[in-house]
Amino acid sequence: MAEKFDQLQKHKVLSKKMMSLSKIRCHHFAAAALGSFNITFNLMTWKRQIETNWYTWLEIAFFLVFFFLFPVLTDIEYGLYEPVYSKYEMSFADKLIFRLVFGVFEVIPYYLLYRYAIIGLLIKKKYGYFILAFLLFLIFLQLYTHFCTYWLVSKMIFLPVSIIDSANNWFHAKTPVHFSIIYVVKQALQFTALAYFINYSKQEKRINALKEAKLEADLSILKAQIHPHFFFNTLNNIYALALEKSEHTATLVAQLADMMRYVIYEAASARVSLAKETAFLQNYVAIEAIRYTDKIAIKIDTQGINEVVYIEPLLLLPFIENVFKHGIQDEMTSGFAEIIIVLHHKQLTLQTRNSTPNLKKEPSAAGIGLDIARKRLNLLYPGKHNLQVSVNDDVYEVLLNLQLN
Repeated sequence: MAEKFDQLQKHKVLSKKMMSLSKIRCHHFAAAALGSFNITFNLMTWKRQIETNWYTWLEIAFFLVFFFLFPVLTDIEYGLYEPVYSKYEMSFADKLIFRLVFGVFEVIPYYLLYRYAIIGLLIKKKYGYFILAFLLFLIFLQLYTHFCTYWLVSKMIFLPVSIIDSANNWFHAKTPVHFSIIYVVKQALQFTALAYFINYSKQEKRINALKEAKLEADLSILKAQIHPHFFFNTLNNIYALALEKSEHTATLVAQLADMMRYVIYEAASARVSLAKETAFLQNYVAIEAIRYTDKIAIKIDTQGINEVVYIEPLLLLPFIENVFKHGIQDEMTSGFAEIIIVLHHKQLTLQTRNSTPNLKKEPSAAGIGLDIARKRLNLLYPGKHNLQVSVNDDVYEVLLNLQLN
């Protein structure tokens, strides 16, 4: 009894240690997962901030060029072609200060128009409110120009006398409007063009992001359809060999384990090297060849395959499966299957030829595998692939030319 009690106590202690180790591992895993999530979230936030900052800098550059650089360049050009008629005309240095001071005052109301009327109303298609806001802006601009710009500049005694005198004269002028309405409309149209350009660019990025997300979702769905389809066919092969009590059953199971490892881990990536994908296909053909007698000639040949070129995983598998599933599996006496994969630069060519003694279906109805392959090709390589399927004299042939990205 004492020995059993000691064993029971040791078992409890060991169980507690295992539970504590499991908790530690769970905590480590949770921390790693949370850290990975935080890194991904930070990268996405950083990317959004970069895009937002880019548009902000574009707006700043546009206003600086429009209100400061262009007026200065205009004065330089005017000074080159127009003579000075009066000694009271501003010097170039005074003109430069004039453009800087009045540019600062002028940019404020137009930025408000751009931010709150054009972006806030016009871009959002609130046309009635925009027209009302623009009319209010004209009234505001009149009061702002008269009481803020001209009056304040006339009181800035640190400015050159010519600038103060000009501002004072404009402030006391008896004109009802201190600006040209046509000029204001022209400026509003230019700011509207900027707003529409930025809005179009943002919408285009959103649309492209949605297209990419939809493409990834579609590809994930198609890839998920490939996995059970592939395993279903391979398990059928193992089942057939097991019924025959074949000595190759154990070898086939081992090879299947290697292939499952590739499908689960390697195929989870967006792209794999063409050399790995080709090696996987060669293993698949070797497994299929075990089922057939020596009377069925099965051959696979590869040329120019390397580790540098990449391809989407399992993209070519349905075409290889089709050779066996809808081709030579019905052969009772003799037949053949030929598979050639050639890479020349970035041009990939896949050709499969197999005998079809009892084929009664149309070439386009060979199975779900080819339908999935066609959909993936259309999504991944639009306009960059050519697929031909034909049946001639009991020979089923598939020719795929693919321009790799």
